[in-house]
Amino acid sequence: MGKSLNALDLAFFGLETQRTPVNVAALQIFEIPSGYRGNFVRDLLNSLAESTPGPPFNQKLGRLAGVPLPQWVTDEHFDLDYHVRHSALPEPGEMSDLLRLVSRLHALVMDRERPLWEFHVIEGLRNNRFAIYMKMHHAAIDGMGGVALLEACMSKTPDGKVCAPWHGMPEKKTPDDSKTRGPAETLSRSTRGLLHQIKIMPDVGKLFASHGLKALGLKTAEAPVLFTAPKTLFNGPVSGARRFAVKSISLSAIKQLAKDAGATVNDIILAICSGALRRYLLDKDELPEKPLIANIPVSIQQINRSGNQITYVIANLATDQRMPMRRLATIHDSTMHAKAEVTEVSPSAATTFAVMAQGLVAVMNRFRIASLLPPPANVVISNVPGPRTPLYYAGARMLANYPLSVLVDGQALNITVVSYCDSVDFGLMACRDTVPDLECIAAYLGDAFEELTKAVGRRVRTARFAADRSSDGEAPIAKGV
Repeated sequence: MGKSLNALDLAFFGLETQRTPVNVAALQIFEIPSGYRGNFVRDLLNSLAESTPGPPFNQKLGRLAGVPLPQWVTDEHFDLDYHVRHSALPEPGEMSDLLRLVSRLHALVMDRERPLWEFHVIEGLRNNRFAIYMKMHHAAIDGMGGVALLEACMSKTPDGKVCAPWHGMPEKKTPDDSKTRGPAETLSRSTRGLLHQIKIMPDVGKLFASHGLKALGLKTAEAPVLFTAPKTLFNGPVSGARRFAVKSISLSAIKQLAKDAGATVNDIILAICSGALRRYLLDKDELPEKPLIANIPVSIQQINRSGNQITYVIANLATDQRMPMRRLATIHDSTMHAKAEVTEVSPSAATTFAVMAQGLVAVMNRFRIASLLPPPANVVISNVPGPRTPLYYAGARMLANYPLSVLVDGQALNITVVSYCDSVDFGLMACRDTVPDLECIAAYLGDAFEELTKAVGRRVRTARFAADRSSDGEAPIAKGV
């Protein structure tokens, strides 16, 4: 029996080349329990050695007789030692050493003759810490599925049972999930899926039509349009080398900032990214007159925990605005209108729109014509909510959870964000040849947060002063950004 790939999963396979592996991953930092006797990492690996893999971790890409499209099929010769790997950092085990190692690991394409995942346990990080780097092919999991997997295999107490991520996760069952289903039934399901796609095409057309009308100036463009982004140094061909950088900011501080500014947490995160990218491009004398555009993945459904159920919205990052409050206001309006467009159509139509957009990018990259057209967007920025309580693995407390994502030609920078406890963990992935100094952007994220905090603080103080004057019978100060 095989499990079908949805259209977006297939699109991710179409994007992959040796230079552009379509891997998503997490880099998790743990603190070894104080006073632990023995080699914690070796003991952890020994405890995981006998674990039996379950779906999707025992499945590889394959084909069934009579079925035209590839399927996920069970690997009858599964080798756990191939997927679970042990590394050690050179002394003294700096974070920079870990990031360099993970950058190299993330740049490697996985073998499609095997299940598409790897689990790396990395010891030797200073201050009695170790790391786990786990990657999967994006066709097998999306961001929300990754968070669900994280929560399923870890515990909320130090004495919880050790669970291997590759045990697999239960999926929502339907009557068609019978193990006796053969190729004929699989083909029948594919036919029904095709009919469903035909049925939702008017909604898909509505989304493309909206972009087209805005591009022609026949509709007010509250939200940006695909393939109208300015060209920047982030939007050329990418090499096979990668560079990874991280940054953490307090979640409670971001929430308070959002409350004070009358914005959402996602607006604040986008504004922080906007400020950092604006400063970086100014340093390079490469800031375009037009504002940068972000491609933002949005979860459509959270029923199954594997595969992809996402679409994309396009947001104006307002990098042409010097004042941080003006940038935030523009970002807020842009994301609000972009999400409204998506909610006007069915979830299936929104996902199909994402599939077709990804397919178009794949064709452009395959024929090396991306440089001839404006980029669909300048940068991908993804924000995935994560667990709010501390998690433990074999008694070791997780300190941070940094996400790693995908680059393709024309898209040399990706910023993915995952929240954990009171931290917002930014993972920045870039083409090493395009952005060799990626750590500068990571540092600028912190500076942009401080800049925005000061700007919002000034606005709050002004509003309070105006309210006080009004209560004293004096005319209030006019509102302004």
